[in-house]
Amino acid sequence: MNRKEAIALLSELGANQFVNPNLVLLEKREPDRYRLQIRGDYNRQSIVAFLRKRHLSFEMSNDYLIIFKP
Repeated sequence: MNRKEAIALLSELGANQFVNPNLVLLEKREPDRYRLQIRGDYNRQSIVAFLRKRHLSFEMSNDYLIIFKP
């Protein structure tokens, strides 16, 4: 996803109270491709349904929820 999409996604996750982040990282993977990394409290079940509707993938690694476009 591009930077604007990642910021909008984070905003929407917060507005819907799916996440309560302690730390957020926006990792640049390729030119104009980013991954959103969130560390904090989140409802996994709600986030999975939310991300599937938007055709986004995720993984859990070292206390981070990592969201990206496949």
